[in-house]
Amino acid sequence: MNQYLYVKSSILGAGSVTSEVVDAIHTAFLAANPNAKHIVRDLGSNPLPHLSAAVLGDVRSETPSANEATVAALTAIQEVLESNTLVIAAPMYNFGVPSNLKAWFDHIAHPGKTFQYTATGPEGLLKGKNAIVVVATGGKYSEGPAKPFDTVEPYMRTVLGFLGITEVQFLRVEGLAMGEVGAVSKADVLAQVAGL
Repeated sequence: MNQYLYVKSSILGAGSVTSEVVDAIHTAFLAANPNAKHIVRDLGSNPLPHLSAAVLGDVRSETPSANEATVAALTAIQEVLESNTLVIAAPMYNFGVPSNLKAWFDHIAHPGKTFQYTATGPEGLLKGKNAIVVVATGGKYSEGPAKPFDTVEPYMRTVLGFLGITEVQFLRVEGLAMGEVGAVSKADVLAQVAGL
């Protein structure tokens, strides 16, 4: 059975552009695939704790404890393992991803579960999955003089690729602090959702 995982990371709640786009994708995918399982994980309202040494060791243990943080990490890993498609909201905060999204990746990136070490280096274990990443920015970072300041797309490509997910599509809403530019970009992205 297909499973879709929607990961929101904005702290803005209902006012979030990335959440709005992810919700639109969720609605479209739910209509097209009503028999699939759809999981929404909102890290903005329910963040995972930052990774600790105790949780890291516990998750790697053959008999992990029922510690709340360990259970949350194992649940997040299982959601990813069972999902065919990940839809991830990645708004740019101070040139990078929100700390709650980074914490989520810290929890799901575990050797033996989502990647493994081999004689030739690490190998992602999430091959065959695809991801859609929704990026929203106040300025324009996909091209032009500000492009070097965009660490969101390179980070997302790197961490997803490390885990074995190389089929990644980016939907960018840019210029939200620049007046009409953002409104047009948002409308364009929402129109693209129908074609996913």
